[in-house]
Amino acid sequence: MPPITPRSRVQRKPDVLTTDVNGEVVMMNAALGEYYGLNPVASDIWLRLTQPRVVADLVRDLADSYEGDPAVIEADLLALFEGLLAKDMIVVDTPPANAP
Repeated sequence: MPPITPRSRVQRKPDVLTTDVNGEVVMMNAALGEYYGLNPVASDIWLRLTQPRVVADLVRDLADSYEGDPAVIEADLLALFEGLLAKDMIVVDTPPANAP
């Protein structure tokens, strides 16, 4: 599986169940029978994934919303997505390095 990069397109897996609990997202992977809680920032990111998003575009949006350093946001976002991918919560499409 190719690594997640700024050019990757990320989206929620459709079979992941989610709900809001006191402003934070709680989600369950029914296939694995596991559930996870997200902190407020990760919850915001999850809510932004209702449609497929390119990581670089999401970094720009988050940097504007949180007035943060894009490099730090990108590193944190890639780590979050790697964790969600490992738990089978997201789908990632990474174009080949030589793709336009």
